[in-house]
Amino acid sequence: MKIIGQKVKSEKAATALDITTGVLIFVLFTSVIFTLYLQIYKQSSIVRIHQDVMGYAIQICEDIDLQSYENTEDLEEYKEDIMSRINFPEDRYVLNLQQEKYIESNPEAEDIVKKIIVNISYTFDNEERSIEIKKLKVKE
Repeated sequence: MKIIGQKVKSEKAATALDITTGVLIFVLFTSVIFTLYLQIYKQSSIVRIHQDVMGYAIQICEDIDLQSYENTEDLEEYKEDIMSRINFPEDRYVLNLQQEKYIESNPEAEDIVKKIIVNISYTFDNEERSIEIKKLKVKE
């Protein structure tokens, strides 16, 4: 029995079990690191796109403030005008403008208030996302 014990203790080469364990630990470690890197990259990309979209939405809201009440009546014409002025990238984002006049829900009221809804949508990682800002426009 002593001879077998001495033979096992004196063996210095790596066994198949040692190699398998090392490779398994390496694969697990690299897959965890890769997954973390991918998630961080995805989140930073979403934040960057969201920041870009919010910038365009704020520019549109500021432009609505500068326009007169009557100039924002025809939203399709206004949409084309604003998209050309702020260099809106139509290939990446979809702009949708809607308006709800206060007079529609209260026919006896005067036509002096309307709500303009600015909705910008985009697709990221096969997921549809959108940002919506509601803006009141008052006739002066």
